[in-house]
Amino acid sequence: MGKNPWIAGLLSLLIPGLGQIYGGQGGRGAAILAAAIIIANLNLLFLLLFAAAEPDPGSVWAYWLPRIGHDVVALWSLAFWIWAVVDAYRQAKLQHTE
Repeated sequence: MGKNPWIAGLLSLLIPGLGQIYGGQGGRGAAILAAAIIIANLNLLFLLLFAAAEPDPGSVWAYWLPRIGHDVVALWSLAFWIWAVVDAYRQAKLQHTE
């Protein structure tokens, strides 16, 4: 008998990949967790670059590029997190019905 899909989804909501690990897919969960850590670090890097940039509106490279990079990475990290929750739920549901 498989694991509860709602618990798997909730665990992935707390920590991306944890629901997959709970559902018995340790490798998949570890890969999702590693990707989430990489995405979070990229987001932090862009945020630090933006904070360190001098507010010169004419300088695209120093001011606007880190901000746009941070916003893009933040959007993708949110999309990735939602996908991880849905994936954990679906994978656990597939195992639960088999």
